[in-house]
Amino acid sequence: MSLTALIYKELKELLMEKTILIGVVLMPLLLFPTIGGIFSFTMMEAARTGETEIITLAVNDLDEGEYSKFLIDKIRESNVQLIFIRGSSNLNELFDKGVAAFIEFPIEFTEKISAGQKAKIYVFYNVKTVKIGSLISISKVSGILSRAYQSLSEKLAEERGVDLEFLSKPIEEESNTFYRGDVLNYPPTVMVNTVLSSVYGLPLVALIVVALTATISATSIGLEKEAKTLEILLTLPISRLKILLTKMLASTIIALIGMFSFGVGFGIYLILAFSRISGLQEVSNMSEDMDVFTNTGLPPPLNSTGVIILMFTIFIAMLLTMSIGILVGVLAEDVRGSQQLVGAATFLPMFPAFFLTAFINLDELAFPASLLMMLNPYTHFFRAIDYVATGKYLEAVSATMVTGLFTLAFLIISAWLFSGERLITLKVSLRKKKEVS
Repeated sequence: MSLTALIYKELKELLMEKTILIGVVLMPLLLFPTIGGIFSFTMMEAARTGETEIITLAVNDLDEGEYSKFLIDKIRESNVQLIFIRGSSNLNELFDKGVAAFIEFPIEFTEKISAGQKAKIYVFYNVKTVKIGSLISISKVSGILSRAYQSLSEKLAEERGVDLEFLSKPIEEESNTFYRGDVLNYPPTVMVNTVLSSVYGLPLVALIVVALTATISATSIGLEKEAKTLEILLTLPISRLKILLTKMLASTIIALIGMFSFGVGFGIYLILAFSRISGLQEVSNMSEDMDVFTNTGLPPPLNSTGVIILMFTIFIAMLLTMSIGILVGVLAEDVRGSQQLVGAATFLPMFPAFFLTAFINLDELAFPASLLMMLNPYTHFFRAIDYVATGKYLEAVSATMVTGLFTLAFLIISAWLFSGERLITLKVSLRKKKEVS
């Protein structure tokens, strides 16, 4: 039987498995657009309600001075309805009438400001329910008050002949970053964020593919064991290493299909979810920051050599996880058992390696902990990414080679298990065996 025919057989069997067809291929295409559509509709309705709703504020001016009246006038300019309260007030009664917030100016408010002292204002926000609509209403009230405070600051500065802009920011910092032997005229946050998003973003996406390949490769062998077709396949005049290679290639193809489905579904989600909030200040600020970065000639965090080494590192990590998945599939009893085992065999070593490598220097760990981390194959994968980010390409290749040695070891073990009757007789399960009475 040719390699193409074997791959076709594997792909057909994997796509007929419901957990793979629905969970890997169809679910991202259905789930993400649905969530994005619901989020977009919710935001649109909340924004529409917020635009048509007239905000009502209750004000109790105990001060009745110049500056409290000035603030009240500025608040009124924001097209809100004001209800003036005299004396004590019951918040329950006020908020039951639909008042968004209750504002109280204490006695001596104007007197303190005139004396150059900080004055206090009491604001009670009405939060009926914890929903997006409530957040929009609170943000509107907060924005109205902030603009009124700013107007008062400008009035005080004008009265006292003070340059408010100078006092608020008397020092202008010019940030420079020393990176790879060069001094760059950019804040370090811009550089660090860009390196993290570009150098670490791709491996994190690749980890999704890696996890998929492990699950799929384990499921591939689990299906054969469960359907009792593995025994028949092994009796055919086909090299067992060829069968092993076929399962690896088929798992990779399904994982790439799943990753494409994930990318399309997540892209639709982003379009639907953020199209309604693209005008927010946070988004515009983010766009300005990215525009500053892309248009100022800041050198990319990776050159062509770094990109090649990074892709090679990811490829070796995929082979590593795939080999673990195949080994787990050999040891598992059926499909469910293989899926249970592959999660424990991949995610348990993967996530500690990722978080520890991201936040601490592994070379500074104490001996027992450092030895345990060095025995974790994923540690060398993330260390290689660190080396690529800092331009230490020789060290990155060395760490990748160590990952490759682990991969080779797992493949040798898998091939050894494939070579005899162990492939059929070995059975490991995380489930408790039922006792036969």
